[in-house]
Amino acid sequence: DDHRSNVTAGGSIAKHNLTKEEKALCKQIGPKLVKDGLYFVGIDVIGGKLVEVNVMSPGGITYINKVYKNKYKVEEKVIDFLESKVVDQLQAFDRRTRLRKRVEEA
Repeated sequence: DDHRSNVTAGGSIAKHNLTKEEKALCKQIGPKLVKDGLYFVGIDVIGGKLVEVNVMSPGGITYINKVYKNKYKVEEKVIDFLESKVVDQLQAFDRRTRLRKRVEEA
């Protein structure tokens, strides 16, 4: 049997509802990923086991758009979310910079 699921290796795209186990896995690893600043990743699960976390190229958006015929506009939501995280980080940096300056001037 050939079990390829990577589209570039000949796999196909299909809708999938997460199983209870897959949702539990996401809930388990999600907080650690977010703590590490990884807000958008792709995961590979084989036989119920996490085998890979794709952080550099999580992919999937174009395939989600194809399967759901652009119903969810995922790319807009991802970009808006990531932009908000950048703004949050810049504001936090600005607060730290002002605090350091006050401490140095005291």
